Amino acid sequence: MESTRRDLYRRASRAAVICLAVLICMIVGSQDASAQVFDLTRVPTISEVPNNFIGTWDWRTPRQSCGSGTDSYGNPLVAGLGQGGTVENPAPLCQWPIDQLEQFLNGRGRAWMEFINGDDAVSPRWTCQMASLGTQLTEGYLRGFSKRPDAFVMHFEQSNWIREVWMDGRQHPPAALSYSHGHPVGWMDGNTLVVETTNFTWDPDGYDDHSHVARSHMATWVERYQLIDNDTMELSITVKDPLFLKEPFTFVGTLERTDQDMIGTWDCDPESAVKELYQTFRNPYADDTTGEYYLGQ
Repeated sequence: MESTRRDLYRRASRAAVICLAVLICMIVGSQDASAQVFDLTRVPTISEVPNNFIGTWDWRTPRQSCGSGTDSYGNPLVAGLGQGGTVENPAPLCQWPIDQLEQFLNGRGRAWMEFINGDDAVSPRWTCQMASLGTQLTEGYLRGFSKRPDAFVMHFEQSNWIREVWMDGRQHPPAALSYSHGHPVGWMDGNTLVVETTNFTWDPDGYDDHSHVARSHMATWVERYQLIDNDTMELSITVKDPLFLKEPFTFVGTLERTDQDMIGTWDCDPESAVKELYQTFRNPYADDTTGEYYLGQ
């Protein structure tokens, strides 16, 4: 009996040691993998994406027209003189060509844009939520591309966001599972990297965080990344959204390779951001007390 108890104790002890060792390896392995994402030179390059896609890239397409969008005072959305504009021709502000996108909006899309025009408080950015996929892809911040055996990894400077584009043949999850930036899967079409994203949540800033043109949960985005030369990449984004668009809309921009270092942190204080909003924003709703709460602190 005593021998049996000793055997059981030894087996239990051995199992505990093995479990602890496995847990430590998982933690260390996870930390190593996370560190490699930020150190592009250490990432294994054993996927079908060509190695010359790897590196740090800068969005080089100029700002675009905000179309009929206005601020809360009814003024056109423009960047102003400090962005290279003049009094007669102020510089454009938006990342997407909203003047072109408006032509693709259906009645529901036009009604939403007219209703929300000038109400900047609907933008999640004022509470430090991560920018929409449309803003992330076309904003003038850096992004680093790397790859793992199962995924093409995009590290965006803005919000310090990591996006994993699954390249291992998996399918999109059921529609009941939704994500603010959707679920992306990718594949190579010749020399072009194709990324298809579905399973979105509703987003009032779906394309651009200045114009507030909404993207619905029914949308499908298809990005096509094609190298023009070793240092220049074309990004074509096609959006299909039957809830708001009469037909798919495509926006094409350019990425350039860069040796710049990305910002290591991205800090945002929601209380400071909301205070800034309500100090400069003409609130159209008398019973909206959000500003009073934050400004009164």
